[in-house]
Amino acid sequence: MKNKYKNIFLRISGIQATLIMIFALIMGNLAFIPRIFAQTYLTKSTVMLYNMDASGNSEVAFAFTTATAGATSVTLDFNGWTGSTAGIVNTTQTISTTGCTAITGASTALPGSITAAGSSSTVTVSSVTALSASTSYCAILTSASAVTNPSATGDYTVTITAGSDTSTVAVDVISNDQVIISAVVPPTFSLALSSNTDSFTSNLSPSSIVGTTGITATVNTNAKNGWFLWGVDSNAGLRSATQSYTIASTTPGTNATLTAGTEGYLTGLPSTGITQGSGSGTTSATTAYASSGSGNGSGLNSTEHLLASSTGTANGAVVTIKEYAAISSVTPAASDYSDTITLVGAGSF
Repeated sequence: MKNKYKNIFLRISGIQATLIMIFALIMGNLAFIPRIFAQTYLTKSTVMLYNMDASGNSEVAFAFTTATAGATSVTLDFNGWTGSTAGIVNTTQTISTTGCTAITGASTALPGSITAAGSSSTVTVSSVTALSASTSYCAILTSASAVTNPSATGDYTVTITAGSDTSTVAVDVISNDQVIISAVVPPTFSLALSSNTDSFTSNLSPSSIVGTTGITATVNTNAKNGWFLWGVDSNAGLRSATQSYTIASTTPGTNATLTAGTEGYLTGLPSTGITQGSGSGTTSATTAYASSGSGNGSGLNSTEHLLASSTGTANGAVVTIKEYAAISSVTPAASDYSDTITLVGAGSF
């Protein structure tokens, strides 16, 4: 009987010992629970390298959304970037929040009079005004060499820590992050005449100088060195076939002014009829053909004479061209006086 009670006692003692051991294990694990629950995670975390090239220098934009409140500093740990071919985190850092929300999509710039400094593989952002919970923040390490990328391409990780919140993101280092774009802008030049006929406003008379209504030449070109407008007269004057008579062009290539009662025929470009439109150039008539008024200009003949030019490109440059004539009292009468003037243009590319 004594042994029986002894065995029962031993069993109870064993159970107690087991329970004590289990209790100790539970309490030991509970000691780690605050540590586990103390670590929370950032969400929507982003680290953007402005230059993803291997060994390239780069600014860095970053953003994250907090889980808890209260953090007054932020660190970015470029894991393994400790110098040389592994990548370099610059000791001297500059930081700004200007434009970071537009770049990263974060809703709020990192608050405070923030400063940044690098050490080993880590950038620490200090003087942060205590962060709020569940809020997205951003900033930019603005030094052109905030980091120097590793020389080996591939994925690397960056750990962002804000107080008890943390998150690890991936950045990719590639051999070349640039795309070369090529394009061709072809040369263009257009000349448009408002009409292919131009008549004198009244019959010619020895007592007056008469002009035509005038036509316009419109030039559009992307020739950066300007453009030119020339004129050629196949008759070198007003020709009557029935009378076999020509009212000759007056001093072709030299400016002249007609006199009523003295035969003469010339072309003039009134200054009020010349406009540049848009473009980089200035349009003007050449000295010989710049018309100061009725009856002033120069004659044309079978040689190309420069009428007007521009110093640059033009969009809607307009040149007005008129003819003026005077006759004497013995100029043969006829109703078929006519002339053909050819106008040509070109750009200087």
